[in-house]
Amino acid sequence: MRSAASALLLAALLAAPAAALEITSVSPAAPKGAARADFTFSAVAVRGVAWENGAVVMPLSEVKGKKYADIKLLSKDLYARLEACFKAGCAPAKAKARPAVKVLALKPLKSKFRVANAEISFDGELLAVAGVMASSREPGTFWVAFPSGLTFPDPAFKSAVESAVIAAWTKKK
Repeated sequence: MRSAASALLLAALLAAPAAALEITSVSPAAPKGAARADFTFSAVAVRGVAWENGAVVMPLSEVKGKKYADIKLLSKDLYARLEACFKAGCAPAKAKARPAVKVLALKPLKSKFRVANAEISFDGELLAVAGVMASSREPGTFWVAFPSGLTFPDPAFKSAVESAVIAAWTKKK
């Protein structure tokens, strides 16, 4: 009986739909043939996604002449949906829910201002590397610097992501 219950639970979990980022808006409205577009995935947006030489290219951050890939795609499915938008256009979906946020890694740095890099996953499909910054005004407090290509249309969601990153950093520290 126990194995039957375990098998039933496993089947139910496998049949449950996986969380996936849904494209809820695109700018320009018809990205077909466009060189760049901004994509919104319910509560998080990526600006400056490019279509170059038949490939989706995520925006890079530039600091002091160096370029950093701070926003990355983690799933082939999301890449395929972005590619389809550039090739054939796409109809934005209605936002189902906020994406699940998970701090995957914290990498301490030797800087006294940017004390760590935090890798943040959104629904396991999009990765953003944000900076954990030490406050110069209030010693012992931290704030989060997101990549310039990542924005949050929902301020409450941004606050929740910042809180998760700071909590993970203070726990690790």
